[in-house]
Amino acid sequence: MAAMFVLTLAYPAVAQSKAELAQACGDAARQYFENFNAPTDMRAHEPRVDGSLTSGGSIDLGNYVAQVCCGFPAKELRLTEFYVDGADVLADLQAGRTVSGGGMPNYDRPVGGVFPAGSSFTASSIIYCERPGTEPRECDTGVVREGNGNGFAMVFWPDAGNRVLYFENGEVIRYDQSEADGGAELRVTRDGDMQIVTVGDARFELIDALLVGG
Repeated sequence: MAAMFVLTLAYPAVAQSKAELAQACGDAARQYFENFNAPTDMRAHEPRVDGSLTSGGSIDLGNYVAQVCCGFPAKELRLTEFYVDGADVLADLQAGRTVSGGGMPNYDRPVGGVFPAGSSFTASSIIYCERPGTEPRECDTGVVREGNGNGFAMVFWPDAGNRVLYFENGEVIRYDQSEADGGAELRVTRDGDMQIVTVGDARFELIDALLVGG
């Protein structure tokens, strides 16, 4: 394992292409989850003002899709930031405290709002949802509350697949965007204690109490 950490966390200093940044972040994600065959959807972002670089996206672990963000110094493929689902886990990755087997979260669908055995969700419910080409439906939804009004809601479509909506201070601020979304815009409006969230032409209705309790 030590050799893997050298390769993933300290690439030689080179002028990175976007493909190299995306690949490095994907490699770090696979290493963290000890799942070297997991498909990833990563892309590099524009440089920050200070010249540092970021990339990120998703890794499909089978039972859930984790969101990953990576940071690098200017002109180096040396990992200096590593976030999984919004949590800073760079120190864990560097120390070899990786996640595998029973340590993986269980984000299976909470059917009818009922937690499956061993669920990692902290709240669940059924919410109103709709997307292009379908009638308005009810979607099973699981929520992970991370404290201070932060966390994410995983909305399961009735047929298959899911959409993850991230919130901070109780307000939805982003979604699990991938290239397949084509840059779909996130919009959030309020109706009392309900947040009406649209991602492109898809729509979700989330009650504040589901996200933050109360």
